[in-house]
Amino acid sequence: MKKSIIIFSTSLAILSLLIVYFTNFINQETNESISLYDKTLALESKNEIILGPIFNKIPDLYYGVDTRFAAVKKSDIEKATTIYDFLNEGEKEQIAQINSVNIIVIENNQLSNKRENGSDENLTDAQLKLIKSLNYFNHFTIRTEFKGENKETGQLEERFFGPHITIVPDVQATYVDGKDALINYLKDNSKDYMYVIKDNKLGAIKLSFIINKQGKITEVKHDAMTTGYPTIDDRFIELLENIPGKWIPAENSKGEKMDQELVFTFGPADGC
Repeated sequence: MKKSIIIFSTSLAILSLLIVYFTNFINQETNESISLYDKTLALESKNEIILGPIFNKIPDLYYGVDTRFAAVKKSDIEKATTIYDFLNEGEKEQIAQINSVNIIVIENNQLSNKRENGSDENLTDAQLKLIKSLNYFNHFTIRTEFKGENKETGQLEERFFGPHITIVPDVQATYVDGKDALINYLKDNSKDYMYVIKDNKLGAIKLSFIINKQGKITEVKHDAMTTGYPTIDDRFIELLENIPGKWIPAENSKGEKMDQELVFTFGPADGC
């Protein structure tokens, strides 16, 4: 009898220990799973980002590196006589009759008071003097008011456009590995930072930088706007400051090396 009691007590004790062990094991596994889940969520906290599974859908994104506006060589500025020297084929085709042409200098991303008016496609002496006075990487717009044909009705309608233009050297700075490689570098090294984007809410950002005469990257600046996520903005600044590979610097019409400003633009594909 005593032997049976001892065996029963021993079995009960072992069973209790097993229950305690498995309970602790399950709790530990659960806590570790919860901890791992918390750690893998993509969160933005000050200047740190914790990465993990994709819980937020990333919108279609645009990456671009180019001059600030449509590029026109300074040597072509010197030869210009009409507004058609600055318009693309699509813009030229729209014009049936010109009402007025206003050349406006752009400063600090704003239309300035430096402007000269004309009444037809031929640039006036004052307009020519104004644009020829501008230096490399200055900007201006040609606001043209005109009559254009409505393709459906055949009637002439009042319209306007104002292409923005950046004056560039005859030879622009070039990334040795090519623009595609540059864009891929920016995409590949920023993709883990995109998980903080919520509800497709994303602003566009422009970051300017200089390729100097030695082909080095300098003066990376937060030029305009923000994505709305400081970690993304800061990451792109870091990436631009550390672009691998080499650049061939820009040259003027005399073959002299010179600095060139470029602008990186990032944001939603349907908004840039």
